[in-house]
Amino acid sequence: MKIAICEDDIKNQSLLESYLEEYPADLEWKIFSSGEELLAHIKEDKDYFSLYFMDISLPGIDGIQTCAQIRKRDQKALIVFVTDYKEYVYEVFQVLPFRFLIKPVKKEAFSKVLREAADFLRLHDRRLTFRIRQTMYEIPWGEILYLEGDLRKVHLHTVLGEYTFYGKLEKLKEQLTPGGFFQCHKSYVVNPEYIRASRDTSIILRNGEEIPVSKSFRKESKEKHLQYLKGRWGQ
Repeated sequence: MKIAICEDDIKNQSLLESYLEEYPADLEWKIFSSGEELLAHIKEDKDYFSLYFMDISLPGIDGIQTCAQIRKRDQKALIVFVTDYKEYVYEVFQVLPFRFLIKPVKKEAFSKVLREAADFLRLHDRRLTFRIRQTMYEIPWGEILYLEGDLRKVHLHTVLGEYTFYGKLEKLKEQLTPGGFFQCHKSYVVNPEYIRASRDTSIILRNGEEIPVSKSFRKESKEKHLQYLKGRWGQ
């Protein structure tokens, strides 16, 4: 797992790095002292990270603005805000943080977040396999926006495009349930990772698309989305 630490305080940098040094060698990390430095590294080296530990209060552009820029390039990365500014909690929803860590960061809390991030990334690297004519496709769960059932066909909407193949929506939903996917309509199964807003009659995705929520699935849809959000915030 590739990790970025963006923190301007040297003591906090050293603390987080000391925690990481206790883990196996398959962890790789880099430390940045400002949002500008991190974004320049990503732009120049095309070097993306799976997990970001991000201070909110940074010199220059703050952590929230930095993560907004990261989100434009990478929708799948996990962001953990490390801060003592609890009042920022509502401002960060736009960048979909994975967790919060409050300073001073305790070793137990850090270890828990790192373990949960590793589990989350493993789960979302699973792939949905299907055939279109003579070609087999494997799409990572983390790239799926939603599935749309249409009689005997399924339209798979992903961040990179749409695929149509023969299949049953119900069977695909069963495969994807461990990833948090849920049904909001008899013809739609959605990935909560890409939900921007949820209403009684529709779900708005981060790309602006709107998916219907039927009356028969309204209660289940709300419960599943709330369950996902609680897990996202470590509750």
